[in-house]
Amino acid sequence: QASSVINKKHQAYFDELHAKENENLEKKQALIAQLSTLNSQLSTHKNNKQWDDSTEKVQAIQQEWRTIGYAPKKQNQAIYNEYRELCEAFFKAKTAYYKGMRNEFSENLKKKRELVEAAEALKDSIEWAETTNRLIELQQQWKKVGPVARKYSDDLWKKFTAACDAFFEAKREASKE
Repeated sequence: QASSVINKKHQAYFDELHAKENENLEKKQALIAQLSTLNSQLSTHKNNKQWDDSTEKVQAIQQEWRTIGYAPKKQNQAIYNEYRELCEAFFKAKTAYYKGMRNEFSENLKKKRELVEAAEALKDSIEWAETTNRLIELQQQWKKVGPVARKYSDDLWKKFTAACDAFFEAKREASKE
């Protein structure tokens, strides 16, 4: 009888343990479903805010994953591998996006530097009509060129506007005379 009582307690403990593992498996599958949904929406991400929001969600999922215990032994490694693949896919996509942004910023920086040089070359011109048209064209091109890294943005803008302002101020002075 004593052995039977011990065996029942032993069996009840393992039944409870297996039930908890199955519950953990369901929780982990729900997190994997959330990650899959996030990953399927990555192609719609067009700006840093969207990437930051998604990163916060992924990190929250990762935090929750760490609080969940083991799944049943047969499925534990497989579900972990699926989880890792989804996380890695997300962060690879994020890295590719930001790498593309850096390349775009680099191209835009080159274009804006060329526009600054062109504006500075024209600032001392006294061919008012032709230079006015050319500077207006440069300003329109400036608007079409995308963003550059913040560390260069203000400096380039100041140089560009200073060159344009210098020409237009000289033009105003000449027309007063």
